[in-house]
Amino acid sequence: MNRLNQEYAKILSGDGNPSDKFWALEKRIRQDKRHPGVQLELRRSQLLNQLVLLLSDNVITFKDLEGFSDGLLNALHVITERKPV
Repeated sequence: MNRLNQEYAKILSGDGNPSDKFWALEKRIRQDKRHPGVQLELRRSQLLNQLVLLLSDNVITFKDLEGFSDGLLNALHVITERKPV
């Protein structure tokens, strides 16, 4: 989120018409809201898929998943083609 905030500040502090900067920021925030690192609705049926997305986008690491079942961790390692830690 800190990275996004810095990018948003850059958009607003750039050269150009203030209304253009506002609408550019609004469009960017709308796009970022769909990103799993910003907002994520978890459902048990989608848990594996959502965790894969979070790992792929480097939002979380396998270290963050310590305590999860070995079966789930092994499945994530296979899907992401990473070696178990």
